[in-house]
Amino acid sequence: MSTSASPPSKLLQALRYLLEPLVRLLLDHGMAFPALAELLKRVYVDVAERDFALPGKTQTDSRISVLTGVHRKDVKRLRETADAPLDLERTSHVSLQAQLLAKWLGDPQFQDEHGRPRPLPRLAHQGALSFEQMVNDISKDVRARVFLDEWRRTDLVRLDEHDIVHLNVAALLQSPALEEKMDFFGRNIHDHLSAVVSNLEGQAAPYMDRCVFYHGLTEEQVQQLKQRAEQLSMDALLEINRIARGMVEQNQSASADATQRMHFGAYFYHAAETQETTTDPS
Repeated sequence: MSTSASPPSKLLQALRYLLEPLVRLLLDHGMAFPALAELLKRVYVDVAERDFALPGKTQTDSRISVLTGVHRKDVKRLRETADAPLDLERTSHVSLQAQLLAKWLGDPQFQDEHGRPRPLPRLAHQGALSFEQMVNDISKDVRARVFLDEWRRTDLVRLDEHDIVHLNVAALLQSPALEEKMDFFGRNIHDHLSAVVSNLEGQAAPYMDRCVFYHGLTEEQVQQLKQRAEQLSMDALLEINRIARGMVEQNQSASADATQRMHFGAYFYHAAETQETTTDPS
């Protein structure tokens, strides 16, 4: 924890830069500054209470106020009306979709000889392996037709004339629904920022956090790089998914001390250059 009187200027510059796309998102969804300020108060109080308590001492409103700069009356109010803890691991329609996709992409019995998700008969009686059976393996509460209709609507799957369901792997690069986009937005940015913060603080072994960036490219060249990056990243994601799923299944049968979670992702972004971003890549 820093003991300096004010944050480093480089930290303020980095925060201003990373907050710009977030503020664009907030304004686009009608969230003005007062609502964000109230949310930030709660987050400051929550983090101070959870992560900055002194060993063997009860965290008090006064100490949280000193740590965060949030007025003591607000600290008291927020602690008394604290929301239920955020639980992004909850079972939901979104997480069931994620589980189903992980099974189709990672379970060897649903793979072809190239390790790609095989097309599946829609109904269980049409074959030993079917889309219906795969859904039943994940949940007995949601009918396969619910997933099929939603995924056909978003072009994640197609149903051919033989009643065979085909997964559109390319469509996985885009989240189909706003609710799902927001869910993964929170997960992905949280974990990426957590890795970056840990690396900056240097209190643990560094997390992988690398990127490639270049200026002076044409639009056509950017599109070529984007297509190649999508191919390579999807191959990497499918492989990590396959390995991780096998480990989880092994842990379940062996009753291992499996208390850890992991997050591996990839992204590609491009934009027109401005005076601020036009620099010598060397």
